[in-house]
Amino acid sequence: MIVIEPVLEVFAPPDFTLWPVTKGEPFSHRYLALGGQLSSTEVGTAVMRIAECNDIDPDPHSGDDRPPRPADPLGSFSSTDCSPSSASSRPAA
Repeated sequence: MIVIEPVLEVFAPPDFTLWPVTKGEPFSHRYLALGGQLSSTEVGTAVMRIAECNDIDPDPHSGDDRPPRPADPLGSFSSTDCSPSSASSRPAA
């Protein structure tokens, strides 16, 4: 039987301190299988890696219309609009 799992290629994070991530020899370079059995530090490692993959400057010359990086990356996590007016405009599930 063939089993297919989604994976992320992960590297040892040298100086990442925003949240707990897995460090040490097993994470020097490997693939992390994503699933329900991940530890909390493995989830942190996956989120860090996804954020790292998205950490690129937009290139308007190639049709990239993303907004520029925020000056305060940590502050950008709390800058989403969660106002009641935006929530009430969604249709009921």
